[in-house]
Amino acid sequence: MDSLYQARLALSITEEAQKDSLLKLQREIQLKAFRLAQADTITQVVLGQLKLAAAPNMNKFSKAKKIDLHFNKIQKINKRAWPKTDSLESINLENNALKKVSFRKNHSIKRLNLSNNKLKRIPHSVSKLKGLKSIDLSHNEIKRIPCFIRRMDSLEELILNYNQLQKLSKSDVRKLKKLKYIQMGANNISELPDNLHHWKNLNTLNLGKNNISVLPSTFANLDSLEHLVFYKNQFQTIPRQIWQLQNLLLIDFYHNDIQIIPPEIAQLTRLEQLFISYNKIKSIPPEVLDLPQLAALYMHHNELILLPEKITNMKTLLYLDVGYNKIFELPDLGNMPQLIEIDLQHNSLCEFPHSLLQNPKLTHIYLMGNAFVITKEEREALKQMQEKLGTKGIRMFY
Repeated sequence: MDSLYQARLALSITEEAQKDSLLKLQREIQLKAFRLAQADTITQVVLGQLKLAAAPNMNKFSKAKKIDLHFNKIQKINKRAWPKTDSLESINLENNALKKVSFRKNHSIKRLNLSNNKLKRIPHSVSKLKGLKSIDLSHNEIKRIPCFIRRMDSLEELILNYNQLQKLSKSDVRKLKKLKYIQMGANNISELPDNLHHWKNLNTLNLGKNNISVLPSTFANLDSLEHLVFYKNQFQTIPRQIWQLQNLLLIDFYHNDIQIIPPEIAQLTRLEQLFISYNKIKSIPPEVLDLPQLAALYMHHNELILLPEKITNMKTLLYLDVGYNKIFELPDLGNMPQLIEIDLQHNSLCEFPHSLLQNPKLTHIYLMGNAFVITKEEREALKQMQEKLGTKGIRMFY
């Protein structure tokens, strides 16, 4: 056994050495090409996944539109490393070890990715990027929002998921009032200030994986909001302020402690996607089934017992996921005109829903984990039907 272990270990070490040698060769080839490149012909500088410990000097590439240094080991970048140009549109520095980075004054950069680094604050030199529209700072160690964000007139999107924000203050809200897209999931935010009326331009708000349980009254003033994510928070009810947001297209309350969907949901006539899985909901209210634009309803991992007969009248529903509930009986779902995918797995169904197989639009049917009472002959027929459907690109799992 010892000799076998040693042989495997030696083989593993050899394979690692070969990979390392290959990477070194690849790095040398790319860096040589980088050094010899005719700067006035290069529009993209791509040196990702090379384990570079330091950023190369890129200031000669005056026509570059894109610079990509992702997945290296760079800890610091000085502003002199960047080209003096207004042709540059995007910089990708994700997955490095950056603790400090500086930028030259620039009007053309639109997108900046600094995610998965070791930044403790948003670099002040970001304010020199006068045309910046989107900055991704996810997976860093940032604890506060700096004042200069307020002066960045072009900035529309700020992504701060997986950082160390403890709270949002009234001052923070004012700093962010020009933004359209705010993502602050997976921080330590437990409450929101009562001046959210400043967020009049906000289209998308992601506050998933925080500790929020109530909303201030001014949340109802987010008139432009279309996408709202409160995944993994501590809500026991869906706050009433949400029903006043007439432009909502998507709501995500996955992983909360919600027991009912209030009938006021009928007020959200533009709603297209409702994600409310992993809660404690026992029934689907008829008002959900009246939503005229609803295309996706995800309610798996709840406590549903029945699907209401009225669900068969839904003309816009494309995706229905009610797996992992306690459903023991189904209405005739075979005639739902737009349904593409249905998930009924791990419920308490005894009767196999044959009518689903007649629905011409369905491409995915999930029925595993139900105790169907079927004969051997029926099971063989279903197996043949499964194969037949497979030839048409329809996937059935039972």
